[in-house]
Amino acid sequence: MNFSQFRRRAVLAGLALASLGVMAQTPLRIITSDQAGGAMDALIRPMAEKLATQVGRPVVVDNKPGAQGRIAGGALLAAPADGNSLLITVQAGVVINPHVYKYPYDPLTDLVPVTDLGRGSVMLLMPSTLPPRNFKELVDWGRAQPKGSVHYGTYSPGTISHFGGMLLAQEAQLDLTAVHYKASADTVRDLLAGTVQMAWSGPAGPVAQLIKAGRLRPMAYMGPKRLPMWPDVPTVRELGYPGIESDGWIGIFAAKGTTPEQVRYWQAEISKVLARPEIQALYANFGFQPGGTGSAEFADTVKADSPRWGQYIQKIGYKAE
Repeated sequence: MNFSQFRRRAVLAGLALASLGVMAQTPLRIITSDQAGGAMDALIRPMAEKLATQVGRPVVVDNKPGAQGRIAGGALLAAPADGNSLLITVQAGVVINPHVYKYPYDPLTDLVPVTDLGRGSVMLLMPSTLPPRNFKELVDWGRAQPKGSVHYGTYSPGTISHFGGMLLAQEAQLDLTAVHYKASADTVRDLLAGTVQMAWSGPAGPVAQLIKAGRLRPMAYMGPKRLPMWPDVPTVRELGYPGIESDGWIGIFAAKGTTPEQVRYWQAEISKVLARPEIQALYANFGFQPGGTGSAEFADTVKADSPRWGQYIQKIGYKAE
């Protein structure tokens, strides 16, 4: 190798290292459809902190709640598909709401599944200022109230918190009116204020503290098994209402056009974080099973869930509100 060739290779190597250094300082933007301080946000931020340390670059959580997940999804698709932006959103924003609401993009083709953050369900909550102390008392109390006077909060139409209320009304023969919010934190705020009398919400973060403080009373869990953190809260199946039972996933997506190499990279790095004992313990306390599923497997889940929810929505005759 002559001096000219050596110099050329040294320059190229230097440019490559400089490029890597710039990329290492480029923040990863995690766009989420939940509000800051919401139940999902409480799961995302600890993961993001560990991820930043692991990959050696800043990770910024950008909350974009509202519009059934369309705002967050649109923000991802407005950014360059260069692997520097990811979307974390609930199942409803990808495979449920698009059957009901008009989306400016196709979640099944414009969003690339990276992995799942995990699976979990929601808990039926009432403020402790109301008389019911358990699910049976809730049903009896609800049936005794004037028509149209009992309201339940949801963190956006078409979510599991919304359908949970619809199913509860059908199965328990209750007259319930949905009140929709942009995010779970808004729902909890009005639940405490008495604006709504009940709500299905993830028992995470601030909600868990409110339950422990006795300000919110847990009545039932929608998932298939009792939560280790709340062993005294029965499942809806145990209470005799298996038709209400449901759980869902939170997904991590890249924009269409992101390279397969970048998708594989983030799936591998995020799965490592989700496998950490401290994250496993944290998520378990919130009744959440950490994910980290391979991209292809998660893509199959997304693809299968969309027609399944489409059939369910058609069956109950749900229309956009």
